[in-house]
Amino acid sequence: MLKQSPNDFKQYYPMTLANGLRVLLIHNENAKKSAAALAVNAGHFNDPKSRQGLAHFVEHLLFLGTKKYPDGSEYQQFINQFGGQNNAWTATEHTCFFFDIQTSYFEEALDRFSQFFISPLLSKEKINDERKNVDAEFKLKLKDDIRRLYDVHKETINPDHPFSQFSVGNAQTLADKNNVSIQKEALDFFNLHYHAKNITLAIEGPQSIKLLKELAINNFSQIRSDALSYHFTDTPLYLTEHQSIKINVEPIKNERLLIISFAMENIDKYYLDKPESILAYLIGHEGQGSILSSLKEKQWAMALSAGSGINGYNFKDFNINITLTEQGEKHITQIVSTIFSYIDLLKQTPLCDIYYQEKAKMSELAFTYQEKVTPLEHVSQLVINMQYYPSEDYIFGDYVMQGHNQKHSQKLLSYLSADNLRLTHISQDNTFDKVSRWYKTPYSVERIDKKSIATWHNTKPVKGLSLPLKNLYFSEELVVYPDEETTQHTLNTPAKVVEEDGLNIWYKQDNTFKVPKGYIYLGIDCKNAVKSVTNIAMTKLFAELYTDAIIEDYYDAELAGIQYSLYAHQGGLTLQLSGLSEMQPVLLEKLLYSLQCHKVSPTRFELLKQQLINRWENTKNNKAIPKFFAKLSTLLQPNNPSAAEMSQELNKLSYQSYLAFCETLFHDVYLDVLIHGNWLKSQSNNMVDIIKQAFKGKYGNQNAVSCPVVNLKNRGRLIQNIELDKDDHAGVIYYPLTEKDNRSIAITMMTSHLLSPLFFQQMRTEKQFGYLVGVGYVPINRYPGIAFYIQSPHTGAIELIQAIDLFIGDSLSELSDISDQVWEQIKSGLASQLLEKDQSLRIKSQRFWGAICNKDGEFNHKEKLIDEITSLRLTDIIGFIKDKLITDMTSANIFKDSKGPESLVLISSHIKQGETTEKSVDENEELLNANLITDDVLVNLKSSLMY
Repeated sequence: MLKQSPNDFKQYYPMTLANGLRVLLIHNENAKKSAAALAVNAGHFNDPKSRQGLAHFVEHLLFLGTKKYPDGSEYQQFINQFGGQNNAWTATEHTCFFFDIQTSYFEEALDRFSQFFISPLLSKEKINDERKNVDAEFKLKLKDDIRRLYDVHKETINPDHPFSQFSVGNAQTLADKNNVSIQKEALDFFNLHYHAKNITLAIEGPQSIKLLKELAINNFSQIRSDALSYHFTDTPLYLTEHQSIKINVEPIKNERLLIISFAMENIDKYYLDKPESILAYLIGHEGQGSILSSLKEKQWAMALSAGSGINGYNFKDFNINITLTEQGEKHITQIVSTIFSYIDLLKQTPLCDIYYQEKAKMSELAFTYQEKVTPLEHVSQLVINMQYYPSEDYIFGDYVMQGHNQKHSQKLLSYLSADNLRLTHISQDNTFDKVSRWYKTPYSVERIDKKSIATWHNTKPVKGLSLPLKNLYFSEELVVYPDEETTQHTLNTPAKVVEEDGLNIWYKQDNTFKVPKGYIYLGIDCKNAVKSVTNIAMTKLFAELYTDAIIEDYYDAELAGIQYSLYAHQGGLTLQLSGLSEMQPVLLEKLLYSLQCHKVSPTRFELLKQQLINRWENTKNNKAIPKFFAKLSTLLQPNNPSAAEMSQELNKLSYQSYLAFCETLFHDVYLDVLIHGNWLKSQSNNMVDIIKQAFKGKYGNQNAVSCPVVNLKNRGRLIQNIELDKDDHAGVIYYPLTEKDNRSIAITMMTSHLLSPLFFQQMRTEKQFGYLVGVGYVPINRYPGIAFYIQSPHTGAIELIQAIDLFIGDSLSELSDISDQVWEQIKSGLASQLLEKDQSLRIKSQRFWGAICNKDGEFNHKEKLIDEITSLRLTDIIGFIKDKLITDMTSANIFKDSKGPESLVLISSHIKQGETTEKSVDENEELLNANLITDDVLVNLKSSLMY
């Protein structure tokens, strides 16, 4: 019998089909959608050396038609039409496929889904097309520092271990050989690995267990069961020459990281007591006496985490990741000595049981008061657990900590030795003599000298290092309060309990999820925070310095399940608390005191200022589409200056100027507050008093900050060049609306919903423009908008924009063929996405807070929006496309015609070093006379604002 959380009221039924396929059925009577996930015990470790990336390629191919459903686009369109989503991923040892959909269409969707694993076409025509998509996916990540680091890692291990192989695949590794298609090898891979005993399946929905069982048997019993078992050889991940080395890696972004990696055995067998989690808990501690505290005191490090690292069937890397300062880069040997000094503390005596008890308590609380997730998230997690745990621990396996096993802890501690480490130093300031094969990452490898190894073997105690004291934030017993009597008006939504000049507080006791948790949002509008670009930059720096200054004082609270964060926004700052509710009022009072009274040293100020500047400057290396949307946000929102603008202002900022700014930051504020969770009215009143006292005499309605949006009405088409690398091309067309009523929002959302699958099919599957293509509903400060985007490794931005314009024009004929019945189904699909119940207290609190921020005091925007969606006619969408999206195509150059619907066009430009945008080269020469956004255009735009 499966062990499940007392807060989990779903019904579970594990079973094994006659063909050997393991299934978990989940009856969830509250689900509005049904979901399925299927995992195959095969990933890129199973790739033949001669066909690296084959597992990933086969994952792609399974979506492209089956014998029963040969149309390769039909599955995606069916899922999308009925309010669902779907995807898949390939990892080292597993491949996972998943989807959800409206429950009434689940049986039909499951039939289509199951055919992937019964009779995929794997047709030669589809193979040729999809190879281009996999290659585009590979090229999309060439500048991804994580992929680049992995590439170096793979080149510095035992080349006979499957981890050393290239996992993604590209046009080269997946090319036909000797004029023979890769089709047969793809089919062989499928036949070898996609068999029932290698597969786990999880299905969840409101259907009865009996019906779910029938669906599983009817749809998945035909999966083959006659394949042979596949076992990896016990090849070591590292040979002697791969240990005691220092690897220097050049990142794209200006980052300084040190990874200290210790090789371990596979730790799956320890899942019942999880000894590695105790080591990660202690080494990654951030309180007083910790490694991080010591390194920060010396100005050598900014952050530290422990326990991550690659793991697989016969290996585990235990990593300590340290974000270095420039000064820290000069003291790597001493930093490692500090690490070993702390490890010696752990080894001197058996680990105190109190640390295990604290960690086990956290795990127990997380399990007992497990917050609900969507059926899709749930099955996607459980289907992988089914590959690792016995059936009784499918749910509990990630949480179980049955008792401290000193033998296991000491065994893993023994791996943390100077003879068993690798150092990876990631920095642009290193020297390099090698380049990795696939991601072209510069790196170098050097042996760690024997003197350093000897020093680390005999480390001296480091002053100030100590193991943590008992955590006083842990509660012995948590209480979930019974419902207080309340009026019908406040039963389902927060009630405004305070409405004063400049202070509005909403409160709601949670009577839905019954967990000892709560959420507090405190939004602080500060006029001084957004007075200028300099002040906006200083506000963001304030949030960083505040968090850094208090982290040691309140780290125990985080460990005990209370999280907090302070973040800057376009009106000022928001303080958020979440997690276990009992101690939150105490922490709230301390945080609000620290907000206006914390101290920052000049040294720490300079360090974090430079870190923030580096982070902003690193945005120049962001991927194309995120970079484009960041620019879009900056162009349309005056209170959201660009990273370059803020970086420039922060560079000039002095310590004294910052202190002067902090003195006035909270003098004039406007406050919105939400208190939602496991609190009684009397406890909320106490928190109200704390907030009032903290801001006494400082709040008023006149301090409210509006967040303006640039008005593009009657501006036609405006164009912005964005510089990308020469091998990257991208185009985005964004259509902003100047009205934000519910009908305008509904029409924009429905248009995006309708066009998205058509756009994907045409631009990616048929035209093969690139891996990243899409249509999205993109609101800007509550004003609706719709964006079309394509990133391509081979097609120029001009052609991409022209293709988008042509698609929009041609879409009318596609939409006119939609029958009345299908139209009603499509509306129902979109409405069902909005109708989903809040799955957790977190989601519900976020929704309430979003409503407050959007001035929806009645908390019924979603219901009104659904009413608008269900009342839409297809002619409304067609009229919207004609009036708001279609550009006049009669002009010889569509970019020179600024007439027509308001739109922002963002295109890639490739500018040679030393040239300016006026000397654009290659594809963008056509744009020289176009309606480009220049400084004078921006000034005119921002002088006409919408609020």
